[in-house]
Amino acid sequence: MRSTTLLLLLGCFVILLSGCHLTKKSIDYYGVETTSTKKIVYVIDISGSMENKAETDLQGNLVAAVTDRTADVVGNFVGGPIGNILKQQTKDQLTKLGKIKKELIPSIRGLSEDSYFTIIIFEDKVKIWRKTPVKANSTNKNLAAAYITNLESGGATNISDALEKAFDLAGAGAHDESAALGVETIFLLSDGSPTAGKTKKTDQIINQTDQWNSAKRIKIHTIGLGDDCDKEFMAELADKNNGEFIDR
Repeated sequence: MRSTTLLLLLGCFVILLSGCHLTKKSIDYYGVETTSTKKIVYVIDISGSMENKAETDLQGNLVAAVTDRTADVVGNFVGGPIGNILKQQTKDQLTKLGKIKKELIPSIRGLSEDSYFTIIIFEDKVKIWRKTPVKANSTNKNLAAAYITNLESGGATNISDALEKAFDLAGAGAHDESAALGVETIFLLSDGSPTAGKTKKTDQIINQTDQWNSAKRIKIHTIGLGDDCDKEFMAELADKNNGEFIDR
């Protein structure tokens, strides 16, 4: 009985905090300020481990079981359609993907309206929210927030193809200083190592990025989540591309 009560209290506390990020504005993303750049691409890992659906990790599956149990207690206590909504909200807020959403939405809402942005998500496959960066007006910010809120995780970690897509958006300016630059800053977030895509070898991804960004006009900031992240790779990728590595 005591454990059920504790789970219920935890779930209710999470729910009270869950909506705050939807309207909050931030001038940074994981501590890296975003006000000095006008063209941003957020490249976000949504692989299975982001909701504790570990690709090959027993510990991740155990964490998922606890998360699901907490959500079930909250939802069943309230009951009905509202209980089902609260159950999903609790589950979302207790995962890495839920925490990522709470950082990403305020960062986008805090962009100046003369900025441009888009979002690339990756697991086995790579998907892009808008095919070219869009103006950071209130309409696009709201659409982006809705898109992020509905993201679900699954699959492996395709970092190489996600970065390639980001540099496709940058255009010739990434390697030719006389050409227009479609992207100025890339934020790459992941909680693991490359497990899918054209290459899974980190040294090859770094070498390929050197070629894509040969003019060094694009900053790549990297955010590594958790102990399973390849921190050495993420730190080197940021260092070689004039960015910062954030260890979370």
